[in-house]
Amino acid sequence: MTRVKIVFIFMLFCARFAGASPAELFGSSLIADIAERTSPAVVAIESVHYVRARSRSGSGDPFIDRFFGHLFDDDFMGHNNVIPQKGSGSGVLISPEGHLLTNEHVISAADEILVKLNNGKSFKASVIGKDTRTDLAVLKIDSDTVLPSVPIGDSSKLRVGEWVVAIGNPFGLGITVTSGVVSAINRDLSVDRERSYKDLIQTDASINPGNSGGALLNSRGELIGINTAIIPYGQGIGFAIPVNLAKRIVGDLMAYGRVKKAFLGVTVQQITPDLAKYFEIPEKGVLITDVVKDSSADKVKMAPGDVILEIDGKEIKNAGDFQGGIDEHRVGEKVRIKIFRKGKETVLDVEFNESPASKNLLGVVVRRINGELLRKYYLFVDQGCVITSIAQGSAADRAGLQTGDVIQQINRSVISDEKDFDAAMAMLRAEGKAVLRVVRGQTVNLLLVTLE
Repeated sequence: MTRVKIVFIFMLFCARFAGASPAELFGSSLIADIAERTSPAVVAIESVHYVRARSRSGSGDPFIDRFFGHLFDDDFMGHNNVIPQKGSGSGVLISPEGHLLTNEHVISAADEILVKLNNGKSFKASVIGKDTRTDLAVLKIDSDTVLPSVPIGDSSKLRVGEWVVAIGNPFGLGITVTSGVVSAINRDLSVDRERSYKDLIQTDASINPGNSGGALLNSRGELIGINTAIIPYGQGIGFAIPVNLAKRIVGDLMAYGRVKKAFLGVTVQQITPDLAKYFEIPEKGVLITDVVKDSSADKVKMAPGDVILEIDGKEIKNAGDFQGGIDEHRVGEKVRIKIFRKGKETVLDVEFNESPASKNLLGVVVRRINGELLRKYYLFVDQGCVITSIAQGSAADRAGLQTGDVIQQINRSVISDEKDFDAAMAMLRAEGKAVLRVVRGQTVNLLLVTLE
């Protein structure tokens, strides 16, 4: 065959398959095969939250209230009326023993969770653990038989333009299947003032209402994401949590019932050209400005002025890369961190510990005020405990607390030192909310904080 013929055939091939659908490229049964294989493991989830309502205002209609007003009052025993509020979503079975993944917002505040399989069987589910920051939850159902499950893929190998399939079981009506491509990776999304997510997969595969918590699959039928959100004003734009992030979160939730966040123990800032020139450091990486005493960084002698260049071979270009590099690892894992110090590059072996801030319901580390802290945070009071660290996504973080804030009172407990703080935290476990007296600068505020 001559070179001209080869080129001509290649051009015909490119013209034939440019913009082709997955069915045209791989056969009309590809998506159907994936759906048939994996849909038994995609479930419908119904969450029920029981609300007690006291109402003596009636129906609003004088005639109805005259004869039937008692039906709108408390029941005959004097108890409040109980109103079930229902929510729904989807989930994905990830083990034959009945563990399944879904979104945290699907089961948030639920008193009862029902899981319905594609074959019509229903089960009550228990919550193994949930994480608000990543919007992930692990549930467990018990069955006498081995349950279907979806194989786990590797979302780090996902490429923009790759074909994906979204499967959900909205409202228990049955399986829905849509297909599309990966439109972008590492997307950040703010849903509201309290919820923002990082490093999401963006896809044009339709994610319909009720599909939250469903599966995003690659062309091999492997789970590479958990569908989590749609943009109502952006038709055809959906987002999924990468399964590699889910693996780490699930590991912690199944082992501890909560997420143990890896903690290096440094404060960093972006390096500007002026800073790089003045301190004679590279413009790449992030500059360490503070090191927490007895943290992982302190144990390997990291110091202010060091520049972090890489974490486990991953180049760090900015503060987002730095936080992402930390978040990819679990507590107890060892990593190699490359730093720049005094004109030389050095590699340090670091073992991540858990953030001390994540060990209490509020999500902060506090220290009794002393002369050093008075100067460091420019405090105007000398009574109380100053916040020195806040866990990302914690109750304190969501409430807008900041390092340097002084906590003087929690509910009715006066906070003078760390022992007072720990005692107040222990009392909060059954309450769910806390009122804090907080001093920021010269302003005193009462802050209501909702706890996990």
